[in-house]
Amino acid sequence: MDVDRFWQLIETARASAATVGKPLDEVMVSLLAERPSQEILAYAARFDAVHDGLYRWDVWAAAYLMGGGCSDDSFIDFRAGVIALGREWYERTAADPDSLAGHPAVVAYRDEACSTRT
Repeated sequence: MDVDRFWQLIETARASAATVGKPLDEVMVSLLAERPSQEILAYAARFDAVHDGLYRWDVWAAAYLMGGGCSDDSFIDFRAGVIALGREWYERTAADPDSLAGHPAVVAYRDEACSTRT
């Protein structure tokens, strides 16, 4: 599966999840279940490659700082979460992991955490 098709599937799942109010992972499973076996395998291979692309110390450091720590398993989930944010945020993170600090969900979490501490 080429990278554009991979990200197209991610964006389709994201849009559908937002529309129907279901978790992204459930929508992604349903979307892939409609595909031929070869396409599912190709998606899995591309996911692994994209996921591995974030297996770097600078990305791990960003995950550690945002989460107040980051175990091996947490880092696996963190990278999957970055993929779930879509291509734009994946590419931003790959280029500059610190850019995740500007993601709306991170900003909202930070603001909420800061308001409960003060």
